[in-house]
Amino acid sequence: MANYEFMLIMDPSLSETDRESSIKNLKSILKKHSTKVTKEDVWWDKKLAYKINKSERGFYVLYELDLDWTNIKDISKEINLDKSIWRYMFVKQES
Repeated sequence: MANYEFMLIMDPSLSETDRESSIKNLKSILKKHSTKVTKEDVWWDKKLAYKINKSERGFYVLYELDLDWTNIKDISKEINLDKSIWRYMFVKQES
C-alpha cells in the first residue's frame, strides 16, 4: 500500500443530495478495492482553469488514500461510469 492524493472535479450544478450520493458511491468503490480514505477535504465550488462541459466552475474534492497501485485501473473504470465526476487524478505521494 502506498499513499496517494486523489483529486476530483464534479458537476457544480448537482443538488446537494445528488452530490452526496455520488460521493457515497465513490467511497463504496474505493472500499470495494481495499482502499482506505485517510483524509477528505472538500474545496467546494471553484473557478476552473478551462471550461469543462461548457461550465467555468467545478466542485472540487481532495482525498488522501492508502492504495495498492494495481487497483487504480479498476477504480478508474468504475469512476468513469459516474457522469457527475468530470475529471479525476491519482498522484502518488513521496514516502
